[in-house]
Amino acid sequence: MKAIALFASLLLAIPFRAQVACDILSAGPLQGSYAHTWAEPAAGSWDTPNMLYAANRVIGDLVRAHSGGADDSLACSPLIDPTAVAGKVALLYRGTCDYALKAKHCQEAGAIAVVIVNNVQGPPVEMGGGPYGPQVTIPVFQITLGDGDAWMEAIESGATLSVLLGNKDGYYAVDAGVRKQGVLLPNSLALPALLASQPGDHAVGLGAMVHNFGSEDIAWLALHAVIEQDGESVYDEATLPFALAPGDSVLAQLPDWTQPAFSGNYQLTYNVVALNDQHVLDNQYTVPLHYADRYALAPVEQGSGAPVSTVGMQPAQSAGAYESCIHFRDAHASRIAVTGMERQVSVNEPLTIAGDGVITRVYEWQDAFVTMDDPGFGFSQLSLVHDEEHVITASGNSAMVHLPFTEPLLLQDDARYLFCTVTSNPTVFFGYHEHVHYGLNETVYGQPTSPISNGGNWFIGFTGGPVASLGLRTADASSIGIEEAASPRLSVYPNPSAGVFHLAIESSEPVQLIARDALGREVLRQRATAGRAVVDLSGRPAGVYMLSMQGSGATRSLRLVVE
Repeated sequence: MKAIALFASLLLAIPFRAQVACDILSAGPLQGSYAHTWAEPAAGSWDTPNMLYAANRVIGDLVRAHSGGADDSLACSPLIDPTAVAGKVALLYRGTCDYALKAKHCQEAGAIAVVIVNNVQGPPVEMGGGPYGPQVTIPVFQITLGDGDAWMEAIESGATLSVLLGNKDGYYAVDAGVRKQGVLLPNSLALPALLASQPGDHAVGLGAMVHNFGSEDIAWLALHAVIEQDGESVYDEATLPFALAPGDSVLAQLPDWTQPAFSGNYQLTYNVVALNDQHVLDNQYTVPLHYADRYALAPVEQGSGAPVSTVGMQPAQSAGAYESCIHFRDAHASRIAVTGMERQVSVNEPLTIAGDGVITRVYEWQDAFVTMDDPGFGFSQLSLVHDEEHVITASGNSAMVHLPFTEPLLLQDDARYLFCTVTSNPTVFFGYHEHVHYGLNETVYGQPTSPISNGGNWFIGFTGGPVASLGLRTADASSIGIEEAASPRLSVYPNPSAGVFHLAIESSEPVQLIARDALGREVLRQRATAGRAVVDLSGRPAGVYMLSMQGSGATRSLRLVVE
């Protein structure tokens, strides 16, 4: 391991959000910090307090919530002993009914907060507000099944467990750490290995915002990063020791991670080392990395390669078509072809996703900018290069959906692209991942990650910065062959034109012609037969239009330029 100097010139240059804790304060074997999720307030979801603010921190004794009958400790019905919960933190189990209904019953009994114990093994999950979320005004947390069982057992045996929920700034004397918004990540957590197959192709910048959450000066701390593959370390670096005053942050940078070639699965772990740290749960941050045939900003499953989602998201107020996208740009992009996308698609029960339509859409992003701070940054120059409709056949209300492209999409080196899934159904949610965050990447490098469009109005992303769990399936561009003779063929002339385009169509059956503008809005739809056809876009604004021809079980697309 090699130590390097701290990059001190960025001290306090980047805002650092508070850390939310779930800690047992009572002395004994259960004292410490616990993995958790919490219900973040959002319009139409939860009206809970924002636990990032110290003023909303809750400290209280845990009590088991009893609702009686078969669902005792589920709180799916009003509590049978409200006086036991009043002024306390209610502890109960997940299952049977909505999170928010449980919390509502505890709130009505006078509880100051709720901790829900997961009912299955694994990490605590994100909690949707559902129909009762807007009625809940107390904090709601979730912990793992193993931790919750231990808490329940201690309470039942007569122990008093005091818990801290929320912003812990200043509570502990010595407390350093990092937060998901403050770690540098690779530009994507999954990258096609072809883009990192030769020396000099790929370098990963590493570092993190280290923060002193405590009430005292910390005289000695350091940032350490390790990358492992199959249990073997391929990177091991640390900063020189440095000091931090209470409330201060510093961007500690480490050497870039480089290799002659990247392939397979890796694990990146950051660790803040501080003497006598009293809250160590936020000292470490770990994320998986994947180099194979997928591109994704979110973590991917090692087996299937599909992007992992923790929550489904949609605009709070639908204004029309909802486009959820990821940004892609690479100096060696011409080595690959994109053959399809993968996305978690869901609706609220009792609705089902079977029969819903999802569009895959790709734009070449031609706005002239270097970083998001440039005056030229925007979404005004989006050239549509792929547009295809898909019908979901999966059953149930949620599924990981593979959306194959009829034709592989060849990419250009250093060109910017937006890869999007699109729906006009306001009940459809697309998958996002809330446990990784590209906030520090966007600040340091100035590049967008997960833009969205709501009714043609573009935004950098959702509030809070969740990353779109959208995966791209790719193939070696050199392996992409000539289309089979049985597939329909399409050519056009003149192009560009003043608006009238003549088509040559080779097809064994009638085809459907669909033209869309750069925002994806349909401007023309007509039937055509083999031979020649005319598409008339005269009177339409000058610009690029995407013409899709559907028929013979295949789709062909062309760009039409109206002068």
